[in-house]
Formats: sequence, structure tokens, C-alpha cells
Amino acid sequence: MSAYDKISDLDFFLKIVEAGSLTRAAILLESSLPSMSRRLSQLEQRLGVKLIDRNARRFKLTEKGIFFLEQSQQIVSLIENMENNLQGQQDFLTGRLRIGSLNQFGKQKLAGWIIEFAEQYPYLKIELLLSDSKVDLMEQELDFSFQIEIPLEADYMSVPVIQGKKIYCASPNYFQKFGKPTNPQNLSDHQCLCLIRNRHTFNEWPFIDSGKNNIIKVTPYLASNSSEIIHKWALDGKGIAYKLNWDIKDDLDSGKLIECLEEFNPLHKSLYMVYLESNYTQPKIKYFADFIVKKMKS
Repeated sequence: MSAYDKISDLDFFLKIVEAGSLTRAAILLESSLPSMSRRLSQLEQRLGVKLIDRNARRFKLTEKGIFFLEQSQQIVSLIENMENNLQGQQDFLTGRLRIGSLNQFGKQKLAGWIIEFAEQYPYLKIELLLSDSKVDLMEQELDFSFQIEIPLEADYMSVPVIQGKKIYCASPNYFQKFGKPTNPQNLSDHQCLCLIRNRHTFNEWPFIDSGKNNIIKVTPYLASNSSEIIHKWALDGKGIAYKLNWDIKDDLDSGKLIECLEEFNPLHKSLYMVYLESNYTQPKIKYFADFIVKKMKS
């Protein structure tokens, strides 16, 4: 058996483990379940050990399987690093890069930046996952996350990408029909558009009055887990939204949306690029992080 075939087997095994089941692996690899099962059996027969307990209700690696997984990960990582170091050029990054982002920023800015990056590094497989829910890099196996929250753990790097704030806003048509609130308490008489994240409705809106931080609890007229839907509803004159100003900059500039309660809302928000600091030694992590920093400065 050639060395190439053995490396192919390592990659095959890693994909099975990553998928979490033979059935899901067959779907992802566009193969059949019998074919996947047969190849796994051939691998186990060649090694003389059982790698996966297929009689268990849930996918479970044997002790030998865990050892083989750890060694396979090290070997594949070593091969990737060797290729990068041998080439010594930025245009030969390999492997996979998984990036998570808030919906609107991901579509408006990040997607275009990723295309530029992918054109420079054609051997790198890049995945962009968009969500307005709070993400966990480790749990979701992300290399980067573009998010508002700063992780509390010391081993994360948080690089500010955009500095701005969340603002109260609505369309001119809405204000013409319902009037413009002059203080936060007026919001109880208005139609409020609220974001939902992980089953939590963000209807407690912050403001500052006489130098003190306060909260007003609004009753959602409409709510969605999509910031884009909230944006559209605001443009359509359905109510007042509490939006990140960088998401709606063009609409603010054109007058399609108008800010209100400015004097009660000096609370600033930033968007951060978050990644594990220890991963910066990996070429794909370093090059992408450096690329984003350059885009921020341009």
C-alpha cells in the first residue's frame, strides 16, 4: 500500500469522526453508507484493531480509535505545516478555515473580503457561517468569529474591527405617522422591533439619563432572530428598531432611516474579530488575521 493511500485513509477517518456518524459522513462525502462501512472495515482490517464501536447507540471511538485519531490529527497537521513551510509563499495555504459572523456584517462586508482572500489562497477551503446568535468558537469548531461580545477567557484574542454604537431608529414614514419619541419612556407608546437570540427576546433597551445607566422594557410589536428582518421592518415603517449603526450606515446617510433619542444613547459598541491566541502560529490563521487588519486600515 502506497504512502499516499495511507494518508488518504487518515483523511477518511478524520472526516468520519468529524461528521459524527457513518451516515452523516456518507452524505457529506457524497458516498453510500455501505461503501463507507466497507472502507472503514478495510482500514480496521489493515491495522488489526477496531477503531469505532458500531454496536453502540451513539457514535463511539474505541481506545485504539482515540489513539489513532490523535495521531492522525498530528500527522495531517504536520503535512499541512510542511507544505506551507516548503512553499514559503502566501499563496499556498491548505486546510480548512471556518469563520462565523453576525448576519448583516457577514453579507455586507466579510463575504467580499473572503472572496479576495480566497483568490490569493486558492488551496484553502473557507467556510462562512452567519448567525445573529451568540457563538462559541470551540463548540462550533470556528477558527474566527466576528462578534460584539469579548470572550472572558484569557486565551482569546479580540481585535476591534469596527467601532460604533447601537442606535434607536425608524423610517421617516413611521415618525410621520406615530411621531418621534422625545424620551425613552415614550417607547412604551411605540411599535418596537426586537431581536431574538437563543430564545431570548432583547426587549430591555438601555439608555442614559442624567448621567445614569437605565433600562426600559419595551413590548415587542414584531420580533425576529434575524437582524436583516428587523432592518427590513424598520425600512418598511413598521416600528422603531435598536440597530448597530454600521449595519445601517447607508440608510442613515440616505435618510431612509432616522436616528432618535440620540441624547439618551451614548452607549458605544464594537465589532471584534475573535480567535484563539495559540492558533496564531498556524499560517492560515496568521495570514487571515493580518489580512483583516489591513482591510480595516484601508
